[in-house]
Amino acid sequence: MRIFLLILCVFAMNPDSLVASEPGFSSHKVVLTIDDGYRSIYDYVYPLLKRHKMTATLGLIVNYIKANKGGYGGPGTFLNYQQVQEMIDSIGIEIASHTLSHPWLTRLDSATAWHEIYQSKVVLESLFGVPVITFVYPYGDMDSRVIRLVRRAGYKIGRAVRSGAVNFWVDPYRVPEFELRRETGLSAVIEHIRHNPVTVLLVHRIVQKPAYFTEWPVDSFNALIEWMAENGIQTVTLAELYYDWRRDVVARLMKERDISEGVYPAESLFKQVDIDNTRTFNPR
Repeated sequence: MRIFLLILCVFAMNPDSLVASEPGFSSHKVVLTIDDGYRSIYDYVYPLLKRHKMTATLGLIVNYIKANKGGYGGPGTFLNYQQVQEMIDSIGIEIASHTLSHPWLTRLDSATAWHEIYQSKVVLESLFGVPVITFVYPYGDMDSRVIRLVRRAGYKIGRAVRSGAVNFWVDPYRVPEFELRRETGLSAVIEHIRHNPVTVLLVHRIVQKPAYFTEWPVDSFNALIEWMAENGIQTVTLAELYYDWRRDVVARLMKERDISEGVYPAESLFKQVDIDNTRTFNPR
């Protein structure tokens, strides 16, 4: 009971403080989330991130990676296994699931939705030998049933398509983002980063001349990354952000209980209190 009350006290604090950085512009963090796995990411995004020692979270559509083709284009449109593995080895990108085939999950029956959600995790972990804890909803389409399936499959994070502040305690399965669309100006992106300690950017495709609404120009992306590098802004993956949050929670609990330095009861604390059962999810 005492541990439960301590956890409640921790989260009664300002929610933004759970993910906020130290005061100062250079302490701001950016999570670059990349959906679908287009080949242009390897051609235009990866070299720039590698140069500046930055990283990203890559949401992959399993069937497109395995076949190197898909409904959005012919062969060569999407990343292949070797390219993804190179980015894992070189810049430590996080692999996230974007399902097997990119369906509208709320339109599927539970058995089919479960197959898309769970089996994609199994395949990605088998292919790349890394844990997959982040799920990216195709089209941002989710409801309470889909979220329950995502939790049941073992994911810790769900990245949505919506605006708002990142808060893992309130809504770890509806993490908001700031999307880079064709009409999004570079200045708007920079202003968002300036005014938010944590920014989750959503990128689909970086191209020379954007034609589709989810595309963003190479020149703007290059300028954004250069600006971030010049200002010392750190890029992290969604998984890193989540685990930083967990460590912060445990550190606060340790301080409250005067636990001696060197003792790190993270798992035991989280097992004694079922955090998920104490959380109320927002409706769709």
